[in-house]
Amino acid sequence: MATTQKRPARTTKVSKEKLTDEYGHLQPQAPELEKAVLGALMIEKDAYSLVSEILKPESFYEHRHQLIYAAITDLAIQQKPIDLLTVTEHLRFRGHLDEVGGPFYITQLSG
Repeated sequence: MATTQKRPARTTKVSKEKLTDEYGHLQPQAPELEKAVLGALMIEKDAYSLVSEILKPESFYEHRHQLIYAAITDLAIQQKPIDLLTVTEHLRFRGHLDEVGGPFYITQLSG
């Protein structure tokens, strides 16, 4: 009588870098598009009002983009200007500036 060996159940690891769904499929991602959206939000005065009902921080694949968008959202709620300086300062205030790549990365987004 042959014995069968049971395999351990597969588990899906979820990290900040690779978000997967319950089936282990990698979620759609477009980092260049995310950068373009964030850059436009910091350059165009009325851009946030156009996307605020559509986009949420969770809409962004990269964790640092989620943090940047959350900062932009906070500034909009507080009715403060949304630009490179205010976003950078807000991220610094919240302790996330280094996590997103520093002021240099924020500046790159507007390029």
